[in-house]
Order: sequence, then structure tokens, then C-alpha cells
Amino acid sequence: MRFVIFFAAIFLFSGCHCPKNAAVNCDTLGTVRDYSDLDGCRFLIELQNGDKLNPVKITGGFRLKDGQKITFSYTVLTDVMSICMAETQMVEITCIHETSEFTNACEDTMNPFEVAWMNKAFDRHNPTQILKYHNGHEWAYLFYAIPDSFLYDCHGNLICQSHGDAHDTCHKVYIDTFGKGKIIWQGEGVWD
Repeated sequence: MRFVIFFAAIFLFSGCHCPKNAAVNCDTLGTVRDYSDLDGCRFLIELQNGDKLNPVKITGGFRLKDGQKITFSYTVLTDVMSICMAETQMVEITCIHETSEFTNACEDTMNPFEVAWMNKAFDRHNPTQILKYHNGHEWAYLFYAIPDSFLYDCHGNLICQSHGDAHDTCHKVYIDTFGKGKIIWQGEGVWD
């Protein structure tokens, strides 16, 4: 009988996959992006290397907003599935804070495919043209698409979205004040 109890105890203790307490550093940098235009998606956290994390669980009731810069820590969830399919991994956020600590360098380019954030914006918006505007001491880039266009500053932050109306706020407040832009990329079969 002792023999059976001994093996049962060994079986119980060796079968326990208790989570190890990981140190919560809260030092991963990310940007919250709204992917609700894709089926089954909402907010994803985009890392600086381009990976997209789907925050399935967030501790502390933190509210995500599009464009929000955050520092956080997370645990990868392997036993969860999603219908979004745009994420790299499903995660539980164990620590999260809004921050303004990091920004991308201001990009002055004539080739949008050399800049990581521009390459991602290109994939996201599928523009017919990309125009470069002088914006004070920096640059702004318009991803001209149909029906909507998206204006970014040179750091990769979305400034505004235009809905094809030359009299909307995006045009009046920003694009019209920049003057004539320079086309830095144009799709095939698209002419001025």
C-alpha cells in the first residue's frame, strides 16, 4: 500500500506545471493599433520589430486607445485561439503603462520601403500614391488611397485621416497648409 501511495505522490508532483513567477519589468515598448477593420480583430500592440501582439487579458483594467505608446510586460498564451489572424502571438498583459518615452527617428526619405513604419503603413492602407510634404522643420507623408487617405508625421504617428473631401479637417488644417507635395511612390497605372 505504501508503494502505491509513494508512486501516486510522485505522479502528482511531477505532473504539476505550475507557472514560474516571472519578474515583471514592464519594459517592453509598443504602440496600440486599431485593427477593427479586419474581421475578428480589435486592438493589437505593435512592437518595434513589427510583431503584433493580441492582448487577450489585461491586468488592472487598463483601456487601450489607437496610437497609444505603452511600456508593458506580457506572457505568451499558447492555449488560446483567435479569428483575427493578424497577430504574431496571443498574450496576457501583466503590467502596462502609457508612456511618451520613445519615438521613431524623423525619416527624410524618397523610398518608403526603406523605412519600417512606412512599409507597414503601406501594407495597412494600400495607397495609390505616397506624397512627401515639408512640415516646418520635419516631413509629413500622405498615403493617398481611395476612398480614404492617411497623413503621418515623419516619426510614423498618424496625424489625420481624410475621407476624400478636399474641405475636410485633415485637408484644411494640415495638407493645404503644407503646400505642394512631392510624389515619392506611385502605383502602376496611376497618373497625376
